Amino acid sequence: MATPLRLLIVEDSSDDVKLLVRELQRGGYQPVYEQVESAPAMQAALERQTWDAVVSDHSAPQFNSFAVLELLKASRLDMPFIIVSGTIGEERAVQAMKAGAHDYVLKGNLKRLVPALTRALADAEERRARRAAERALREGQQQTVLELATAYEATLEGWARALDLRDRETEGHSRRVADLTLRLARRLGVSEAEHVHLRRGALLHDIGKVGVPDAVLLKASALTPEEWEIMRRHPAYALELLAPIAYLSPALDIPHCHHEKWDGTGYPRGLKGEEIPLAARIFAAADIWDAVRSDRPYRSAWSAERARAHIASLAGTHLDPTITQTFLDMVASFDRASGVGEGNADIEVGHMSGTILVVDDDDATRSLLQRWLAGDGYVVVMADSGESALAAVARHHPNLVLLDIVMPQPDGLVVCRQLKDDPATRQIPIIFMTGRQDLEDERGLCDIEADDYLRKPVDGHELRTRIRRVLQRVRRTAPDKRLGQP
Repeated sequence: MATPLRLLIVEDSSDDVKLLVRELQRGGYQPVYEQVESAPAMQAALERQTWDAVVSDHSAPQFNSFAVLELLKASRLDMPFIIVSGTIGEERAVQAMKAGAHDYVLKGNLKRLVPALTRALADAEERRARRAAERALREGQQQTVLELATAYEATLEGWARALDLRDRETEGHSRRVADLTLRLARRLGVSEAEHVHLRRGALLHDIGKVGVPDAVLLKASALTPEEWEIMRRHPAYALELLAPIAYLSPALDIPHCHHEKWDGTGYPRGLKGEEIPLAARIFAAADIWDAVRSDRPYRSAWSAERARAHIASLAGTHLDPTITQTFLDMVASFDRASGVGEGNADIEVGHMSGTILVVDDDDATRSLLQRWLAGDGYVVVMADSGESALAAVARHHPNLVLLDIVMPQPDGLVVCRQLKDDPATRQIPIIFMTGRQDLEDERGLCDIEADDYLRKPVDGHELRTRIRRVLQRVRRTAPDKRLGQP
């Protein structure tokens, strides 16, 4: 039985194409082929479907074999490439082989074509199998990291909720102040890599209060000097509790130092000015804002105007003056964006609705991302290849696409290019996901119009933050399009 073969032939002579096909048929292949004569035609053919091999004339008038090879490299496709020519000399053939051609055959000796192609196809299959095994190992490791990170985050969220429930006056405080801390950090130019530690520290800022007796922590009346001394030990308790946990050590600055003051009158160490870690200085402004803007049993929440005046009055004493001004500017921008001056809910980052297409050929990764996003209230559609991704976009018209890069053809780069070139889909935001450092180094992933990218293994909180930011940007630029409606 003949072996099916999807063949792309770069050749300007139809007669020569017929000779090639006849030779392959005699050698046991059943070619389904397309003849192209130019770079645009070849690019279109590569994007349209998957090919098993490319056979190219060396010196076609519009498109020689070296140009074909460069286009294949630019497309990041690893498939057998064989030059079939009547004009190529040995020196040029060697150059082509060094540049990436798998073999060359003279048109006067076509009997070499079938053995050369068979060998190249076998080598390509071996490379694919090796890459698949390496990728399976890498993705298995990434999946372990993802699951472990998810467990860590769930544990931290649980601790934060437990702390808020114990101190009944501050329900929801830890989550709100963590979100506000990250927003302020972003405005101050703190690197994204530090955000995960800022968030963990903010969530656990009062973890040391587990060491404070209920009689002191929950006392309804004013604390005595002795009781205040006990209360002020909670930053030291936080250090003692968290320091042995390696993955939380970068997050210690906030639990340990969030009661330090710019003028040196804080505790536990009386640090002054920039001696106080930046994370703790950022957190302090967010913490005070949320405290005064929240209802308490003994008072109602302050108005936004009164809270702003209070924050401003603390610059240079309790708070870092530069951070204070940035914080006040940020709060003012919230008011302008929401059109109100009294709300506090606009500062807390809530859930956003919408349909998200997750494209990844790894089942476990898709399942984990689906679990995260569905838990946040999104409708999640999944695809496991470039072809199924394009079909899913046409069927569901999602509000955002999370797109893996390395997957069955067409790969993520080609899918992105096709979506952005189509007027019907170019407005759909795309976030790349990649575990390949070489892809990121070789070209800017956003240069081909992706809206953002995430490095694998993906951090759950970072994923949610990037999605929220992109969707909010879309909402601001196209306010007539509701995100909840695909």
